[in-house]
Amino acid sequence: MISKKPVSALRKGYTGTVLLFLLPWLFSLIVFWYGPIFYTAVLSLMKYRLIGGGNFIGFDNYVKIFQDKYFWIGLQNTFVFILMFVPANLALGLFTAYLLNMDIKYKGLWRAIIYVPAVLPVVAVLVLGKFMFYPNGLINSVIEVFGIKGPLWLADPRLIKPASVMLMMWQCGTAMVVYLGALQGVPKQLYEAADIDGLGKTGQFMRVTIPMISPTILFRMVIDVIFGLMIFVPGLILPEGNVPGGPGTSSRFYALHIYEKAFQRFNLGEASALATILIILSMIITYFIMRMSNRYVHYEA
Repeated sequence: MISKKPVSALRKGYTGTVLLFLLPWLFSLIVFWYGPIFYTAVLSLMKYRLIGGGNFIGFDNYVKIFQDKYFWIGLQNTFVFILMFVPANLALGLFTAYLLNMDIKYKGLWRAIIYVPAVLPVVAVLVLGKFMFYPNGLINSVIEVFGIKGPLWLADPRLIKPASVMLMMWQCGTAMVVYLGALQGVPKQLYEAADIDGLGKTGQFMRVTIPMISPTILFRMVIDVIFGLMIFVPGLILPEGNVPGGPGTSSRFYALHIYEKAFQRFNLGEASALATILIILSMIITYFIMRMSNRYVHYEA
């Protein structure tokens, strides 16, 4: 039987049902996401220690932070890491996805092998990977085959960040899965048309594949940049002698500075101010990436 209820009543009922199903998600979003962000912003305006409570001091924490040289060192190290990590992770993830999208034997097994490290705890991966960069480790053993003396990766301020990037790229399986899904969504007709036009594999990749998966590349770029802004575990585990941030201050990343303020000095006010700056910085960088993407990202109609 066809309902005789007015269209407006039906729409109201449909809207109410949708809101009912959205309530658990909205609750978790407000309580577990925006709630901590708001609370962190409030703590950033207080002189608050883990023991003894705190009192309101306005923007004094921010003034103190901007006068702290370790704030600028952490920011610089983090941006250097991002400039190395984002292009490298993009290239490796896309390259492995492109290879595993071909018709090869045991590609399901190869996909699993590449993806498995992505689900392992990052601390475990770095602790095991650290042995590869020891003076007599795997990396130097391979280099010495070509007659080159292996460097001290974890004791050289110039090499600790490249070593960190290489170890974090070990978890490129997540990017590979995302790119693989995008590659499988490219219409076959486009490749057939490009083949008729005389484009080779390289031309098809540059003129068909890259434009068609550009929204996915943009998504991964934003995720990798935010991931780079939050990086701190390599600076805690990798340095020679187990000195966090070493050698010197070359792996003292921004998030490691937050960790030290919060959990070693128990200064939650300054740590919250640092975290608030990080959130704002993430929003600004994401905004500019999205604005610039209008020129390079192709959205299929």
